[in-house]
Amino acid sequence: MTVYINKSSFKTKIGTMYYLWEYTGGRTAVLYMGIGKEAFLWYVSKIKNNFRNPEKFSLTNKRSADIENKISSYLDGKIKSLNLKVKFLSGTQFQKKVWNTAVAIPYGRTVSYKKLADISGYGKAWRAVGSALKKNPVILAVPCHRVINQNGSISKSIAGKKVKKFLLDMEKQYG
Repeated sequence: MTVYINKSSFKTKIGTMYYLWEYTGGRTAVLYMGIGKEAFLWYVSKIKNNFRNPEKFSLTNKRSADIENKISSYLDGKIKSLNLKVKFLSGTQFQKKVWNTAVAIPYGRTVSYKKLADISGYGKAWRAVGSALKKNPVILAVPCHRVINQNGSISKSIAGKKVKKFLLDMEKQYG
């Protein structure tokens, strides 16, 4: 069975957003959402390699007005949740557990890496939690920007420290 995945990109306040998505079961699922073409191409290559038969993997240029409108509305402070179904095509069970736990961090709030490790059930693995967040394939939908250092300082994120600060400031302003 061939897997059909759509890809697109568009300009946002935080840079060019690249995304992968599929429409199955009457619902759109986001498979990747990130900034930076190089990271996007690496992720596409990675998921293609996960398929035993690359000929069964079809990637089509197709935009999703729904996804783009939600991202733009979120970045403009008009909505507080993207309300998108997320499907992880890569990641270890540990990473997926951390990503799924991070989804529950409320808009405008932050938690430390240590606190997220505790909530995820991996109390002493806060550094591993940070590493998992650096591999988050769906920024914004999995709000890794809401995870900060225990002393309250902002650490580097997958989208960059500048983007993380913008997102935290935006959520504080509209929260």
